[in-house]
Amino acid sequence: MHDDVGTARRNVPPLLVQTWETATTDPDPLVALGATRALAALLSTWEAKLASEAVTSGATWEAIGSSVGVSRQAAWERFHHDVDDFRRQVKDAARSLKERQREEWRDFRDDVRRRARGHGRTHL
Repeated sequence: MHDDVGTARRNVPPLLVQTWETATTDPDPLVALGATRALAALLSTWEAKLASEAVTSGATWEAIGSSVGVSRQAAWERFHHDVDDFRRQVKDAARSLKERQREEWRDFRDDVRRRARGHGRTHL
């Protein structure tokens, strides 16, 4: 289920990084407080992304729930929409790639046929 965890790198959204920096370093406590509130919302989205990664890599809802301190049912209720959206995006991307591959194959095949017909002619 886990790849080489020591080398796993995720692309953290810049807004998440910036909000963390503001929440932890801004000298104005009101600015830091506002950033902390925004950070909570951003972390919720990040958590859903990680749950999607976990499901994709084979984790069970029980394992996901355990990692966030809830039951498997609560984990499913909390994250399944995000996981389903991710799966749908992957399926759509795969479908699009397959169609593009078919089109390229048809174009290639047609080009080879055209060249074969043109090559068979005698040139004077």
